[in-house]
Amino acid sequence: MSSSPGQTFTVRPATREDMQAVVGIYNWAINQTFATIDSEPLSAEEAEEWWDAHARQRTITLVADDDGDVIGWARLLPWRQRGFEVVEDLVYVDPLYQKHGVGRELLGRLIEAARATGCRTIVASVAADNAAGLRLHQSLAIPNSARWRATPALESVGAGDLF
Repeated sequence: MSSSPGQTFTVRPATREDMQAVVGIYNWAINQTFATIDSEPLSAEEAEEWWDAHARQRTITLVADDDGDVIGWARLLPWRQRGFEVVEDLVYVDPLYQKHGVGRELLGRLIEAARATGCRTIVASVAADNAAGLRLHQSLAIPNSARWRATPALESVGAGDLF
């Protein structure tokens, strides 16, 4: 667990006990945003299957914890089953904590984790109207990388070579 000076939350590896809060934030995003392609909130059973499926994929999941409350989460997972050299990042923040540096801290920690695992490339698919998500990824773009291309529904963000 660690936090930056002036930061009121900590970032730590997620545990199964965090699943309900993680899914709650994810379901909010499904209902209120275009941050995910899922169109229906996950039921309790679907949430369990979703959590277990990601655990089997060798994912890295982090949570932002504010005095015992999960206020955001982020995950690295193999991108299109190409192994762990290419990963996709996911970052979701409780709406009450957006614009407080939570997403930036989580994504920064994911980038560190990717480097530590030998990952060479991080990609993200961000909805074209998700200005905050686009700014977040642009602000942490890795030098000598950043391929940005617009598609009708998505901005594909390539974080490129990490080394």
